[in-house]
Amino acid sequence: MSTLESFLDALHQGVFQVVVPKSAVERLGPDWKRSAINVPSPETIASYRKGQYHAHETESEYRVHMDRYDPEKNPIMHLVDDAPLALMLHETMETVFVTGKDATRRDPLQRLADQRTSWKFRMGLGIVLVAIGATLLLTAFYGTLSFFAVTLPALVLILGLIAITKGVRQRNRKEHADKDIIRGSIVAVAGVALFIFWKLYLILILLVLAVWLFSSAVVTLLRAVRERRNVTKGVWYTFGLGVSSLVLGILAIILPGGLVRLLIFLLAGVVLMAGAFMVLDAYGLRNAARLMGVGGVSR
Repeated sequence: MSTLESFLDALHQGVFQVVVPKSAVERLGPDWKRSAINVPSPETIASYRKGQYHAHETESEYRVHMDRYDPEKNPIMHLVDDAPLALMLHETMETVFVTGKDATRRDPLQRLADQRTSWKFRMGLGIVLVAIGATLLLTAFYGTLSFFAVTLPALVLILGLIAITKGVRQRNRKEHADKDIIRGSIVAVAGVALFIFWKLYLILILLVLAVWLFSSAVVTLLRAVRERRNVTKGVWYTFGLGVSSLVLGILAIILPGGLVRLLIFLLAGVVLMAGAFMVLDAYGLRNAARLMGVGGVSR
């Protein structure tokens, strides 16, 4: 068997993605690094990078594409060119929908046996996600500013307090406990600062979004025009991404409240879809658990 790199020559010939069965790959090699932050992709269980190569691992194969910029060497251009906000929004919603739809279609008896998942836990988590999504939806319609003035700072402060509490409760593991307390304190202080300076950080967020969106629009539209015959994702798809980035960038300048409301609305949609699919999935697992003669299975 060969290394993954030996199958990637087509990426240099204009092919957008190469699919390699796991059975054909002996090893990834030491230069591949696991990537913690990625644009969501359906069926992905892990993601790896090697320079411009980006591999998504599924249960049976590696799906590899090549970014124009290595995020370690040029993170700003990677965000502008390889991961524009419009693309991230589109693929996140697509991934949640496809993943959730596939999960509800899979055999719940087999999944219950394989995963040993508690349907009660998934049902509870799904209900919580639906509640969060509904809250975000109400925020988008009736209280956009309150999200930045109260909700977001409160969430940051709570996360900090949770980390501090975790550190205090694990005093017997001094090194880890001290790190948790320090990190938690920093996050908690950041939460308090967000309460005080929420207008300032909201302006900074909008400024960063505007620069990101306009930069992505320029780069993407120029590619659609100059390289229309060689654009790997198709000229119309690329052109649509560029126009979407341009529209969002204009909104950030002339109607910032509308852009913020739109982003919160989209986030609410993603969370609601994830919660709804999880509830449906849990319902299927509950029926499967009853058929197998158990009331709920835990890990």
